[in-house]
Amino acid sequence: MPKDIKEVLYAVIDRIGREKIRADVSSNIESSRKYCSEIIDRCTQDLGDEANDETLGTLCEALLHFMLTASLLPSERKVTVDGTELDVVVPSVKSLAKSPDKALVIQVLKTNVDTVRIKQAQAVHKNVENLWIISARKVDYKGRNYHLGSAKFQYSSVVSDIHAFLARKGVSSLKMLHG
Repeated sequence: MPKDIKEVLYAVIDRIGREKIRADVSSNIESSRKYCSEIIDRCTQDLGDEANDETLGTLCEALLHFMLTASLLPSERKVTVDGTELDVVVPSVKSLAKSPDKALVIQVLKTNVDTVRIKQAQAVHKNVENLWIISARKVDYKGRNYHLGSAKFQYSSVVSDIHAFLARKGVSSLKMLHG
């Protein structure tokens, strides 16, 4: 029976300590690199033979959601813009509409045929510099492709790179918490 990827992910996160990760990452964004790397390694071991591109893509997406929340970086997830489903928009869809140069679109590819999702996202966000792709393996894409192989854009650096992007663009990087 296939393992539930989110169950595997959150079991690993709980073993490390959910609050410890949140405290570390929210006070020092660079610690997200170490945690992403460690969590991916442990989950890959726990998944064993089930660690294929699709499960690893799902794992990367779920971990990204957790880390965005833990780091208090502003984002909207699973949104539809002009009929296209976008996995993550940073900082918001409103920002994307108003100042596209200050917004990131992040698409997570889970299979090789998902590359059509890149073209759809490019129709929404024309600037290749602000359209990032996350995948288990490197895909044919001219912009940033964060993946699990050792490369220029390692998956483990995506959260700190989002933070750096927001800082460069002068976007307030802390999410306002509503009480």
